Amino acid sequence: MAIAVTAGTGADGIATPGSSGITVLIIGCGFGGIAAAIECYHKGHKVVVFEKNLEIGGLGDTLGISQNGTLPIYKWDNGKVQQKAAEICCNYATHKIHNSQGEMLLSHPMKGYSAGSGYTGRRGDLLLCMFEYFQKLGIELHLNTNVKEFFETDSSAGVIVNGQRWEADAVICADGVHSAGRHFVLGKEDLPRPSGYAIYRAWFVPEPSLRENPATSWIPLPGDEDTVMNFIGSNVHTLIATVKRNTGITWVLTHPDEYDIEESWTHPAKLEDALKVVEGWDPRIAEVYKITPPDQLFDHKIIYRDPLPTWVSSKGRVILIGDAAHSYIPTSAQGATQAVEDAATIAIMLELAGKSQVPLALRTMEKMRYERCKIGQLMGLETRDIWVKTDWDAVRKDPQLLAQPRPNWLLNHDPQAYAYEEFETAANSVLTGCSYTPRNIPCEGSNHRATDFEDERWANGPKDSQDIGVKL
Repeated sequence: MAIAVTAGTGADGIATPGSSGITVLIIGCGFGGIAAAIECYHKGHKVVVFEKNLEIGGLGDTLGISQNGTLPIYKWDNGKVQQKAAEICCNYATHKIHNSQGEMLLSHPMKGYSAGSGYTGRRGDLLLCMFEYFQKLGIELHLNTNVKEFFETDSSAGVIVNGQRWEADAVICADGVHSAGRHFVLGKEDLPRPSGYAIYRAWFVPEPSLRENPATSWIPLPGDEDTVMNFIGSNVHTLIATVKRNTGITWVLTHPDEYDIEESWTHPAKLEDALKVVEGWDPRIAEVYKITPPDQLFDHKIIYRDPLPTWVSSKGRVILIGDAAHSYIPTSAQGATQAVEDAATIAIMLELAGKSQVPLALRTMEKMRYERCKIGQLMGLETRDIWVKTDWDAVRKDPQLLAQPRPNWLLNHDPQAYAYEEFETAANSVLTGCSYTPRNIPCEGSNHRATDFEDERWANGPKDSQDIGVKL
């Protein structure tokens, strides 16, 4: 069966607004939803977005978007979004990993997640930076709209909101871990399962400044670079970092989930509970905890959902992206990044398949990205276990085992260039049922966690790369 491939604009191209003739409804206006709206608009699709909250931004502490997710954002508004993001983000040069007594075990570069390659900043700040461009494009947005009803036919899909029927060529569900669209796609309720862990989280600006405050004066503050330190104990780890060029502090403490708290970013936490977890640790850690404002400390339950059997509905016109499709635990450091990769990919799939082949576009998107996202999900679990169930004998022989993964196959991936290169191959696999091996995953026989990422050319835009792995 031949594929009718529509001529695309290319990785850097922007189509005339509305030129594709495709209308897309997007559910959710978080990182995946905003990115999907902007990328779909860029590829000539008409876009309507629904968001359940009254405003965009929200709470949250530190969030990272690594280079593979920032490459599309870098191009938005002729680089102006990138400039704003760089101003509000942290600048981490190295990630220093210690044991619970403060002995440093490993220091490795943070390139790929920091200034000049990626973004690490406060969730709300980064989201608003992206949303400003969304608004500039004039994309239609409906706030305070909680979408729960979906429908699809062979020729269309849509949602019903307050009795009004909204119909389009495709529906993109970017509505997070509690996605209503997931139930529609799977045909059944998909309940999360507890991971066994929760995280105390905080972000604040102390008084007086970091250098003058006795509780934080011990933290190394090298020039314009922020500091990120990880302390690992038995079944627990805590990360303490400076933010926004050493003006504030963020910390997280991963601990066994002993309380019946809800799955929420804003569940209040008690300082005394956090202090009990690090009792007997390097006393400087507790000093940082103690200056945390009570209203800035939260306990966030980490839940986990197994990789879904599919992201696409039965008729191929509703698709899940981001956390709705593949939720990541915090130690993956890839949740928002993979949502942006999804967004850039689905916009191109729709562009290349065209209005007459929307189901093919959505199924091809899943075919190209499913294994990549699955590996990333599982890698996050591996990292968490390495940090909370540490094999200390192995670490003494090879401290690199503790490193945050930064492999080339993950960070050095250009999702837009790959989408154009891979569309016909992946689409043919969807149509014919023949086997398909994606090229955006680790090479067979390679170490999928290898810390081998080095890229000095990010500022010049996308680069050609092959999936590179380190042989075991």
